[in-house]
Amino acid sequence: MSVRQFKRNNEHDELLYKKRIFYCVIAVQVLLILFIKFWPSGTYTPVPYQDEIFQDQIVMEDIQITRQESAPPPPPRPMTPVPVPNDQIIEVELEIIDDLDLMQMELPLPAEGTGRFGDRDVIVSNPQLPPTVIRIVEASVPPNVPRELRNKLEFIVNFLVDPDGNVEEVSIVEIRRFTNGEEYEVLPFIDHGLMDAVLKASMEWKFRPARNDGQRVRSYTRQRFNY
Repeated sequence: MSVRQFKRNNEHDELLYKKRIFYCVIAVQVLLILFIKFWPSGTYTPVPYQDEIFQDQIVMEDIQITRQESAPPPPPRPMTPVPVPNDQIIEVELEIIDDLDLMQMELPLPAEGTGRFGDRDVIVSNPQLPPTVIRIVEASVPPNVPRELRNKLEFIVNFLVDPDGNVEEVSIVEIRRFTNGEEYEVLPFIDHGLMDAVLKASMEWKFRPARNDGQRVRSYTRQRFNY
């Protein structure tokens, strides 16, 4: 075989080889297209992404705004109740007996008192609710009271109030004569019928009875008379 014929055969084999490779590439591409085209299709449902932090989020409209306030001031100290009349004031006229002869008066009959085991209620010295004034009767001023004593006398009266609010007994505890402003002197006795007028007017007072353990009781209370 000549050299020229040998080269021709080589060129022919090389061309044949290139054709085979080209056909193989085309065949692979055709198969790939057919594979993609005839692949069974399914329904894809995308799953939304859920973040755990998003579930714990709070809407601003749902937030309740609170403000820290300062502590309230302490309540004021309780004031001592002052008796205020809620009824009409009655003036009591004092009957003065000038010609009273004590030597001609009969001796009083012996009386039997009632104590703790008697038929009257026990006096409670310190009830839970003391008696409260609901009617005040002012004592009348006798005409023979000297001018220098007017508006300068104060009587401290002790009342014994029964369970119905009526006055059982009264007594003058102290008589004060004011000399200058709040200064005063204590008098053991005063004339001119002032003590009798105070005692008689005190018996006309009316109280809301004292209570202890929810029950009405007898009790003492003190009030002032000013002249």
